[in-house]
Amino acid sequence: MKISPSKIISLLFFIFSGFYLYTAHQIQVFAFDENAAFNAKTFPIYLGYAGLIFSALYVVLPETKPSNVNLSVLDYKRTLTLVFLMIIYGLTILRVGYFLSTSIFLVLSYFVLGERKWIWIFILSFPFVAIFMYLLHGLLNIYLRDPFLQYIGIMG
Repeated sequence: MKISPSKIISLLFFIFSGFYLYTAHQIQVFAFDENAAFNAKTFPIYLGYAGLIFSALYVVLPETKPSNVNLSVLDYKRTLTLVFLMIIYGLTILRVGYFLSTSIFLVLSYFVLGERKWIWIFILSFPFVAIFMYLLHGLLNIYLRDPFLQYIGIMG
């Protein structure tokens, strides 16, 4: 019996989703947020369950059209570079802050993926992250600790 690569990837995604769901249940919330309809744990928990359900369905249900993956045309260097960038991003976000680390991560990711128009790279990184941070911090009152923005005096 031959197992298709997409079934193996789905099984790995099932394991990843299970670990993600386990860690999502470990998120601590404020006492007044425990019984709220939406808190810091809600979306990660639903995302973990969705990952478990969809990957399990893909593993269990038969494939209508099995896919053949040509491993020689995959770009491993670019993929490993993006994984390395994600690891660096995860290690620096608490020390540097959300705004600067996310913006630099996006700039480097766009560059690795082949975008060379610097105006688009800039527009889709720094202003986009600033708008998203304003939505979280200004409108939704979700506080993101950001040492860089505190250092330059934008956040208190």
